Amino acid sequence: MASTTTTRKMREEATCSICLHLMSKPVSISCGHSYCHSCIVNFFENLCRMQPWLETFSCPQCRVPFKMSSLRPNVQLGGLIEAIKEMDQEMSCEEHGEKLHLFCENEGKLICWRCDRGPQHRGHATTLVEDACQGYKEELQKAVTQLKQLEEECMKLKMFTAKQITEWNEKIEIQKQKIQSDFKNLQRFLHEEEKSYLWKLEKEKEQTLRRLRDNKVHLEQQSHELQSHILELENKCQGSAQNLLQVRPCTWRKDRRHLLLSF
Repeated sequence: MASTTTTRKMREEATCSICLHLMSKPVSISCGHSYCHSCIVNFFENLCRMQPWLETFSCPQCRVPFKMSSLRPNVQLGGLIEAIKEMDQEMSCEEHGEKLHLFCENEGKLICWRCDRGPQHRGHATTLVEDACQGYKEELQKAVTQLKQLEEECMKLKMFTAKQITEWNEKIEIQKQKIQSDFKNLQRFLHEEEKSYLWKLEKEKEQTLRRLRDNKVHLEQQSHELQSHILELENKCQGSAQNLLQVRPCTWRKDRRHLLLSF
Protein backbone atom coordinates (compact mmCIF):
# COMPACT_ATOMS: atom_id res chain seq x y z
CA MET A 1 0.00 0.00 0.00
CA ALA A 2 1.44 3.40 -0.97
CA SER A 3 2.50 5.79 1.83
CA THR A 4 0.21 8.65 2.80
CA THR A 5 2.71 11.26 1.62
CA THR A 6 3.14 9.62 -1.78
CA THR A 7 -0.60 9.25 -2.19
CA ARG A 8 -1.18 12.89 -1.29
CA LYS A 9 1.41 14.07 -3.83
CA MET A 10 -0.14 11.89 -6.52
CA ARG A 11 -3.57 13.31 -5.75
CA GLU A 12 -2.25 16.88 -5.89
CA GLU A 13 -0.77 16.22 -9.33
CA ALA A 14 -4.01 14.64 -10.52
CA THR A 15 -6.40 17.24 -9.06
CA CYS A 16 -7.90 19.85 -11.38
CA SER A 17 -7.30 23.35 -9.98
CA ILE A 18 -10.65 24.50 -11.44
CA CYS A 19 -13.07 21.90 -10.05
CA LEU A 20 -10.72 20.57 -7.30
CA HIS A 21 -11.50 16.94 -8.16
CA LEU A 22 -9.53 14.20 -9.87
CA MET A 23 -9.26 15.23 -13.51
CA SER A 24 -11.62 13.77 -16.01
CA LYS A 25 -10.09 13.37 -19.48
CA PRO A 26 -7.04 15.48 -18.55
CA VAL A 27 -5.65 17.84 -21.20
CA SER A 28 -2.48 19.96 -21.11
CA ILE A 29 -1.95 23.50 -22.41
CA SER A 30 1.26 25.07 -23.77
CA CYS A 31 2.57 26.16 -20.33
CA GLY A 32 2.47 22.54 -19.09
CA HIS A 33 -0.46 22.71 -16.65
CA SER A 34 -3.31 20.23 -17.00
CA TYR A 35 -7.07 20.43 -16.40
CA CYS A 36 -10.23 18.46 -16.96
CA HIS A 37 -11.21 18.76 -20.61
CA SER A 38 -14.67 20.02 -19.69
CA CYS A 39 -13.33 22.47 -17.06
CA ILE A 40 -10.86 24.20 -19.37
CA VAL A 41 -13.39 24.31 -22.23
CA ASN A 42 -15.96 25.94 -19.93
CA PHE A 43 -13.23 28.33 -18.82
CA PHE A 44 -12.68 29.30 -22.49
CA GLU A 45 -16.36 29.72 -23.17
CA ASN A 46 -16.94 31.91 -20.10
CA LEU A 47 -14.05 34.19 -21.06
CA CYS A 48 -15.26 34.41 -24.65
CA ARG A 49 -18.71 35.46 -23.50
CA MET A 50 -17.25 38.21 -21.30
CA GLN A 51 -14.42 39.25 -23.65
CA PRO A 52 -15.26 38.04 -27.19
CA TRP A 53 -12.29 39.88 -28.73
CA LEU A 54 -9.73 37.69 -26.97
CA GLU A 55 -7.60 35.41 -29.16
CA THR A 56 -5.33 34.14 -26.39
CA PHE A 57 -6.12 33.20 -22.81
CA SER A 58 -4.15 33.09 -19.56
CA CYS A 59 -3.52 29.85 -17.70
CA PRO A 60 -5.67 29.83 -14.52
CA GLN A 61 -2.60 28.87 -12.48
CA CYS A 62 0.47 30.66 -13.90
CA ARG A 63 -1.24 33.30 -16.15
CA VAL A 64 0.95 32.39 -19.12
CA PRO A 65 -0.89 33.12 -22.41
CA PHE A 66 -2.05 30.14 -24.51
CA LYS A 67 -4.42 29.37 -27.38
CA MET A 68 -7.26 26.91 -27.57
CA SER A 69 -5.38 25.07 -30.28
CA SER A 70 -2.63 24.16 -27.77
CA LEU A 71 -4.89 21.69 -25.92
CA ARG A 72 -3.37 18.20 -25.92
CA PRO A 73 -4.63 15.05 -24.17
CA ASN A 74 -2.35 14.18 -21.23
CA VAL A 75 -2.22 10.41 -21.58
CA GLN A 76 0.41 9.93 -18.87
CA LEU A 77 -1.61 11.91 -16.33
CA GLY A 78 -4.71 9.98 -17.33
CA GLY A 79 -2.88 6.75 -16.47
CA LEU A 80 -1.89 8.19 -13.08
CA ILE A 81 -5.51 9.11 -12.35
CA GLU A 82 -6.66 5.60 -13.17
CA ALA A 83 -3.98 4.25 -10.82
CA ILE A 84 -5.23 6.53 -8.04
CA LYS A 85 -8.79 5.35 -8.59
CA GLU A 86 -7.63 1.75 -8.37
CA MET A 87 -5.68 2.62 -5.23
CA ASP A 88 -8.84 4.08 -3.70
CA GLN A 89 -10.56 0.80 -4.36
CA GLU A 90 -7.61 -1.04 -2.80
CA MET A 91 -7.72 1.12 0.39
CA SER A 92 -9.30 -1.70 2.30
CA CYS A 93 -8.24 -3.75 5.29
CA GLU A 94 -5.75 -6.43 4.27
CA GLU A 95 -7.05 -8.72 7.00
CA HIS A 96 -10.81 -8.30 6.61
CA GLY A 97 -11.23 -6.71 3.17
CA GLU A 98 -13.41 -3.95 4.64
CA LYS A 99 -13.07 -0.24 3.91
CA LEU A 100 -10.63 1.59 6.18
CA HIS A 101 -13.01 4.23 7.50
CA LEU A 102 -11.73 4.41 11.10
CA PHE A 103 -8.53 5.80 12.64
CA CYS A 104 -6.98 4.25 15.76
CA GLU A 105 -5.45 7.10 17.77
CA ASN A 106 -3.53 4.72 20.05
CA GLU A 107 -1.62 3.08 17.18
CA GLY A 108 -1.93 5.89 14.64
CA LYS A 109 -3.24 3.71 11.81
CA LEU A 110 -6.33 3.20 9.65
CA ILE A 111 -8.59 0.28 10.57
CA CYS A 112 -11.91 -1.17 9.47
CA TRP A 113 -15.00 -1.71 11.62
CA ARG A 114 -14.08 -5.34 12.20
CA CYS A 115 -10.58 -4.38 13.42
CA ASP A 116 -12.25 -1.93 15.81
CA ARG A 117 -14.29 -4.74 17.33
CA GLY A 118 -11.39 -7.20 17.42
CA PRO A 119 -9.14 -7.87 20.43
CA GLN A 120 -6.17 -6.00 18.91
CA HIS A 121 -7.92 -2.62 19.13
CA ARG A 122 -10.34 -3.29 21.97
CA GLY A 123 -10.42 -0.31 24.33
CA HIS A 124 -8.52 1.93 21.89
CA ALA A 125 -9.72 5.41 21.03
CA THR A 126 -11.00 5.35 17.44
CA THR A 127 -12.64 8.04 15.33
CA LEU A 128 -13.94 8.36 11.81
CA VAL A 129 -11.24 9.11 9.27
CA GLU A 130 -12.95 12.39 8.36
CA ASP A 131 -13.05 13.52 12.02
CA ALA A 132 -9.44 12.50 12.64
CA CYS A 133 -8.39 14.29 9.48
CA GLN A 134 -10.18 17.43 10.65
CA GLY A 135 -8.33 17.29 13.97
CA TYR A 136 -5.02 16.84 12.19
CA LYS A 137 -5.85 19.75 9.89
CA GLU A 138 -6.57 21.98 12.89
CA GLU A 139 -3.24 21.02 14.48
CA LEU A 140 -1.46 21.66 11.22
CA GLN A 141 -3.22 25.01 10.83
CA LYS A 142 -2.06 25.97 14.34
CA ALA A 143 1.46 24.97 13.40
CA VAL A 144 1.20 26.96 10.17
CA THR A 145 -0.04 30.01 12.13
CA GLN A 146 2.87 29.74 14.55
CA LEU A 147 5.34 29.30 11.71
CA LYS A 148 3.89 32.34 9.94
CA GLN A 149 4.34 34.37 13.12
CA LEU A 150 7.94 33.18 13.34
CA GLU A 151 8.41 34.02 9.68
CA GLU A 152 7.00 37.51 10.27
CA GLU A 153 9.35 38.03 13.22
CA CYS A 154 12.22 36.74 11.11
CA MET A 155 11.35 39.19 8.32
CA LYS A 156 11.19 42.06 10.82
CA LEU A 157 14.60 41.10 12.20
CA LYS A 158 15.92 40.79 8.66
CA MET A 159 14.66 44.28 7.78
CA PHE A 160 16.05 45.68 11.05
CA THR A 161 19.42 44.06 10.38
CA ALA A 162 19.45 45.41 6.82
CA LYS A 163 18.69 48.88 8.21
CA GLN A 164 21.53 48.53 10.72
CA ILE A 165 23.92 47.50 7.93
CA THR A 166 22.92 50.56 5.88
CA GLU A 167 23.23 52.92 8.84
CA TRP A 168 26.59 51.43 9.83
CA ASN A 169 27.95 51.79 6.30
CA GLU A 170 26.78 55.41 6.22
CA LYS A 171 28.37 56.09 9.63
CA ILE A 172 31.67 54.54 8.56
CA GLU A 173 31.62 56.54 5.31
CA ILE A 174 31.10 59.79 7.25
CA GLN A 175 33.97 58.95 9.60
CA LYS A 176 36.14 58.01 6.64
CA GLN A 177 35.47 61.35 4.93
CA LYS A 178 36.18 63.22 8.19
CA ILE A 179 39.49 61.42 8.68
CA GLN A 180 40.51 62.14 5.09
CA SER A 181 39.52 65.81 5.50
CA ASP A 182 41.43 66.13 8.80
CA PHE A 183 44.55 64.62 7.29
CA LYS A 184 44.33 66.90 4.25
CA ASN A 185 44.07 69.91 6.55
CA LEU A 186 46.98 68.61 8.62
CA GLN A 187 49.06 68.05 5.49
CA ARG A 188 48.20 71.59 4.32
CA PHE A 189 49.19 73.01 7.71
CA LEU A 190 52.44 71.04 7.80
CA HIS A 191 53.25 72.12 4.27
CA GLU A 192 52.74 75.79 5.21
CA GLU A 193 54.82 75.33 8.35
CA GLU A 194 57.55 73.68 6.31
CA LYS A 195 57.57 76.60 3.87
CA SER A 196 57.72 79.09 6.76
CA TYR A 197 60.61 77.36 8.51
CA LEU A 198 62.51 76.88 5.26
CA TRP A 199 62.03 80.58 4.43
CA LYS A 200 63.29 81.62 7.88
CA LEU A 201 66.24 79.26 7.56
CA GLU A 202 67.07 80.67 4.14
CA LYS A 203 66.93 84.24 5.51
CA GLU A 204 69.17 83.30 8.41
CA LYS A 205 71.55 81.64 5.99
CA GLU A 206 71.71 84.74 3.79
CA GLN A 207 72.28 87.07 6.76
CA THR A 208 74.96 84.86 8.27
CA LEU A 209 76.75 84.38 4.96
CA ARG A 210 76.60 88.11 4.27
CA ARG A 211 78.15 88.86 7.68
CA LEU A 212 80.80 86.19 7.22
CA ARG A 213 81.67 87.46 3.73
CA ASP A 214 81.97 91.01 5.09
CA ASN A 215 84.22 89.73 7.86
CA LYS A 216 86.31 87.89 5.32
CA VAL A 217 86.79 91.04 3.23
CA HIS A 218 87.64 93.03 6.33
CA LEU A 219 90.11 90.40 7.44
CA GLU A 220 91.74 90.41 4.04
CA GLN A 221 92.12 94.17 4.28
CA GLN A 222 93.57 93.95 7.78
CA SER A 223 95.86 91.13 6.71
CA HIS A 224 97.14 93.32 3.93
CA GLU A 225 97.70 96.21 6.36
CA LEU A 226 99.47 93.92 8.81
CA GLN A 227 101.73 92.62 6.09
CA SER A 228 102.59 96.22 5.22
CA HIS A 229 103.40 97.02 8.86
CA ILE A 230 105.46 93.86 9.21
CA LEU A 231 107.42 94.69 6.10
CA GLU A 232 107.95 98.23 7.31
CA LEU A 233 109.13 97.10 10.74
CA GLU A 234 111.39 94.45 9.29
CA ASN A 235 112.98 97.04 7.03
CA LYS A 236 113.56 99.37 9.98
CA CYS A 237 115.05 96.53 12.01
CA GLN A 238 117.59 96.07 9.25
CA GLY A 239 118.35 99.79 9.11
CA SER A 240 120.71 101.88 11.17
CA ALA A 241 120.50 102.20 14.92
CA GLN A 242 119.50 105.82 14.58
CA ASN A 243 116.48 104.96 12.42
CA LEU A 244 115.46 102.08 14.65
CA LEU A 245 115.41 104.31 17.73
CA GLN A 246 113.04 106.68 15.97
CA VAL A 247 110.31 104.00 15.82
CA ARG A 248 107.63 104.50 18.48
CA PRO A 249 106.29 101.18 19.84
CA CYS A 250 102.99 102.80 20.83
CA THR A 251 102.16 103.33 17.19
CA TRP A 252 102.05 99.68 16.16
CA ARG A 253 100.55 98.71 19.53
CA LYS A 254 97.61 101.04 18.79
CA ASP A 255 97.29 99.50 15.35
CA ARG A 256 97.28 96.04 16.90
CA ARG A 257 94.57 97.04 19.42
CA HIS A 258 92.50 98.53 16.61
CA LEU A 259 92.74 95.33 14.64
CA LEU A 260 91.63 93.20 17.58
CA LEU A 261 88.66 95.44 18.44
CA SER A 262 87.30 95.16 14.91
CA PHE A 263 86.38 91.50 15.61
